[in-house]
Amino acid sequence: MSKCCKCAKWWPHNWLCLKGLSILFLVLFYIATVFAIYQTVAILMLPGMTGKEIVGALFTYTLSDLAAAVMFLTMHKILKALAAIKHAVAPCCCGAHKEEPAAEENK
Repeated sequence: MSKCCKCAKWWPHNWLCLKGLSILFLVLFYIATVFAIYQTVAILMLPGMTGKEIVGALFTYTLSDLAAAVMFLTMHKILKALAAIKHAVAPCCCGAHKEEPAAEENK
């Protein structure tokens, strides 16, 4: 858990902070993409389906999986941009305590 997050530590966005959530959504994007590919292959391999049924199943299931993958990728990009903005506007002070003793030793 990040030391920068002081209040409401039980919320997931405080467990991972913005960078961790960005990575989580990137992993979810890849999982959804692989699942869409698997589901497409599984639909095409089903015996006894007509062309209309295959096309309908592909549009229904595969497009919904790909829409979820695009949503996950969008959330990843948004959270990555917010993390960059947050770091530029209000950098975390957690790393500053580690650098101070090294500056004192050099004097």
